[in-house]
Amino acid sequence: MELIAKGEFYRNVAKHRNRELAIAIDETLRQVQQAKSIEDIQQLKKLRKFSVYYRIKVKDDYRIGVIIRGNKVWLACFGHRNNIYKNFP
Repeated sequence: MELIAKGEFYRNVAKHRNRELAIAIDETLRQVQQAKSIEDIQQLKKLRKFSVYYRIKVKDDYRIGVIIRGNKVWLACFGHRNNIYKNFP
């Protein structure tokens, strides 16, 4: 799948300085890029009431907000599970 990152995603990731979290994000993005379809992405869950908005669970407490249309995946935002749903979708 093709990954397209928005500026907000980069800003949110840069705020966190945890090395283990950075490695987990990198592994997740690599797995998304190698996926052939939506079903191949682990920890992906569709958000209720939205047709193209999903979240990917990273570690236990962090989420990546994504928009999936066809074969393109937009990385919209990243954050702690308590805060991400205030800004996404």
